[in-house]
Amino acid sequence: MKKTFRILHPYALDKNYFNAIDQEMALLHSDEWGVIMDLDTMPLRSDFGFQLQAYIDKYPDSGMFTCYASRCHYAPQIRRGTNTENPDILYHKRQADKCYDDLHLQVKELDRRIAGHLMMIKKSTWDLIRSEVKVATLVKKILGVDTQISYAILRHGKKIRLMRGVYLFHYLRFDKGYNYIGHL
Repeated sequence: MKKTFRILHPYALDKNYFNAIDQEMALLHSDEWGVIMDLDTMPLRSDFGFQLQAYIDKYPDSGMFTCYASRCHYAPQIRRGTNTENPDILYHKRQADKCYDDLHLQVKELDRRIAGHLMMIKKSTWDLIRSEVKVATLVKKILGVDTQISYAILRHGKKIRLMRGVYLFHYLRFDKGYNYIGHL
């Protein structure tokens, strides 16, 4: 199995998240996938990279992949029954294992915007949508960039697929609450 992705952690001191993503994606070859992950996320299985590669191999025509998270603003990206307020990392490790055991290589197609805790996009797809996302995010900083990426993917008729067997721990303002945006 040949690895065809790179994990990316774009960060923007000037809060221009589009530019941060664009700079990271520019480092990839057209056939590579960029795995854009928020800095407050953490994979909980040691085979995380193998999981990502298996989804790329099985669904290479995807426009973008995302996954389940311990906390998320959008219900479709939280596995049913997950206690999003549970601070126990071992609880979330068990959730990650259960997702893998029950749902490995299963996907759910999403026809809506996604939260960007994990966005896995092929470089050639990024090149296709880059200009329109850039224009759509000119007045945005951090919030809303993932939404514009989602909309562009869908406008081009590409699939957004939720990797149902992949689950991340996402801190997502655990101490301040979902709606806190003071850091943004």
